[in-house]
Amino acid sequence: MRAIVVLTHSECKRLIAKGIAQLPEVKEALESHRIFVSRGSTTAYILEELLGEPIKKQHYVAGQMTGDKETLYRFGSLKAEKRLKEIVIDKGVKREVDNFQEALLEFKPGDLIFKGGNTLGIDGVAGVYMAHPMGGTIGGILPIALARGIEIIVPISLSRSVEDSVWELSQIMGNQTIDKEYAMGLPIGIMPIPGEVFTELEAFDVLHPEVNVFHIGSSGVGTGEGSLHFLFIGEDEKVKVAYQDMVKLAKSDTKYVPDTD
Repeated sequence: MRAIVVLTHSECKRLIAKGIAQLPEVKEALESHRIFVSRGSTTAYILEELLGEPIKKQHYVAGQMTGDKETLYRFGSLKAEKRLKEIVIDKGVKREVDNFQEALLEFKPGDLIFKGGNTLGIDGVAGVYMAHPMGGTIGGILPIALARGIEIIVPISLSRSVEDSVWELSQIMGNQTIDKEYAMGLPIGIMPIPGEVFTELEAFDVLHPEVNVFHIGSSGVGTGEGSLHFLFIGEDEKVKVAYQDMVKLAKSDTKYVPDTD
């Protein structure tokens, strides 16, 4: 049996979050280790799934890409006073942190870090934009994580895919190499993230492993902008269950609306 599924960008974020919540290493970390969930629109969905409660997702972000028509200021950030504190989940207990680097000093192998990405290279490596001159959050995470052997999971949508290597892009960009008068928002650099990439396809593998899923297209018009299109192939009952699961997700989840004030 074959079926077609179309998910909006917001629904894809929820799908990724649901898949991540079912990973064995995540379940183990929730029970016996620590998890750091950095700010981001996709990681906000993950936080909801791990905590089992809603949060103000539009305030669990720092940098964000919007679509301002008047000033064309598209890559910017949420005002600092509006941002929710970042969260560490310590053996299932939620803890707000004022300084994520200090919190990460407690981390060791077996603990997990979630850091969303902005771009997914053709080589399968994800990258994150950096407007901060010192690299922002990712600049604080990587030295600790790589030095100690702490796993980084990078939730990122296939809609972020590009036809270049993120490693190569990182060498030709830089937030001080771009003329601010010719940038639609903040100038940025890109940091490759040496972590486990987790897209919609990985989510399907976790949630419906007996169904073959293919990414067959992207985007649309109006509310379909940014949507992803998937083909399901498999045994009739398995495909029907997977399809109904996506129907339920699409009908129940609300659209992500950023705070742009």
